Amino acid sequence: MKNYFKKLIQRKKEELKEKEERMKNSQDINEVRSLGETLITLRDEITDAEEQLKKLDENNNDDSNDEEGKDEGNNRSNNNVANEGRSANGFDPNATLNVVGQARMNSRGQEENSDDPRATMEYRSAFMNYIQRGEINRDVLQFEERADATGTSSDLGVLIPTTIIQKIITDVEKVYGQLYSRVLKTNLQGGVKYSIGSFGATFKRITETTTSDRQKAEGVKGSVEFSYKIGEIRIARTLLQTVLSVPVFEEKFAEVIVKAYVQAMDKEIMNGVDSDNQCVGILTEAKKTSGSRILTSNIIEFTETEIADWKKWQEKLFAKIPLAMRGLNPEFVMTSNTYESNIKTLADDNNRPVYNETYNPVDGAEISKFKGKNVVFVEEDVLKNFNDATNGEYFGMYWVPEEAYAINSNMEFTVVDYFDHDKNQYIKKALVINDGKILDPKYIYLLKKVVKA
Repeated sequence: MKNYFKKLIQRKKEELKEKEERMKNSQDINEVRSLGETLITLRDEITDAEEQLKKLDENNNDDSNDEEGKDEGNNRSNNNVANEGRSANGFDPNATLNVVGQARMNSRGQEENSDDPRATMEYRSAFMNYIQRGEINRDVLQFEERADATGTSSDLGVLIPTTIIQKIITDVEKVYGQLYSRVLKTNLQGGVKYSIGSFGATFKRITETTTSDRQKAEGVKGSVEFSYKIGEIRIARTLLQTVLSVPVFEEKFAEVIVKAYVQAMDKEIMNGVDSDNQCVGILTEAKKTSGSRILTSNIIEFTETEIADWKKWQEKLFAKIPLAMRGLNPEFVMTSNTYESNIKTLADDNNRPVYNETYNPVDGAEISKFKGKNVVFVEEDVLKNFNDATNGEYFGMYWVPEEAYAINSNMEFTVVDYFDHDKNQYIKKALVINDGKILDPKYIYLLKKVVKA
């Protein structure tokens, strides 16, 4: 049994090292997130196996002449030293994308993490004291400092524990964010122009003499440049003051951050104003009088009569969708009011409804479809209801989210403290740097209401 655990631990450590290397070299934010979760699982498995091995060793410690036990003790000592650094090459996965390292238990039953100080219980407790009582332990807490050359502030406050960052990354796509959860997430350097074609992949025939990496992407033109934009989430200290347990505090703190962040992103993806230091909104871009990246041919107008006519939907919208886009499973975006009032009342020539509704058996969430395509619901502050929209206002969108739009951020939140004299209370501001831009506008079709005179 001892040999079994030894081999298991060795195998898991080799797998851990391989995953760390992949994470270090990856440029894909989704892959990095996935690998971060895998690293946590592997570390848990290694810790559990080591504890089982230790118990077996303790049960057999009466046999002082057992050479295997002696070797085992030496190996265990070596393992402890290796685990302290987490990887033989010294790579810290948290430095790549702030992915939390798994805290381990010491002999006193306390959590510790030598390779990530922001995941230790000491740091987490100091952060909770800072949020709840304004106490700043400068010997423990870390502060964000960025060079002015990158266009960011040099003082962005206290760094949030990586335990909370990981929860934010995990939960941020599970709440409210109907749009944010679907668009492409990147972690790229700001201030650099990226070819739109670099966000996708194409297949091309080559010969033995062809240099494939120099082939030009056909039909994909233009570039996108992400900026360093600082967003804030204001949190009243009283909201979190009554929480005593560190894990419960972190759960609540992450919940507050996630809800506010994703709500803001949903609004900015559609209506953000670049000059107001926001992500570039799709509707904001469409409303430009000149230089809009939204294709004029992709703005589909509907009158009150036309939206109630199924044949008009076929003629004006569906007939225009190219085959390449159809194969990418495009989705509708609209309010639930528009769906209930204007889509569920549609029927084909045989009086059959063209919508479909089912429910997720796990969480009971409603799954709505229009002509077989998912319908994503947003609030009325994101898109107008068709019946309430005035002439020229947009009421819907048909798009391929990951091809059409990207949010660029390392999801590194910091917190600063100030006193609101209007409300007579201390406020914490969680700050994050991100930006959002339209990638390829050909994957966006906007639905506009027109009123005939």
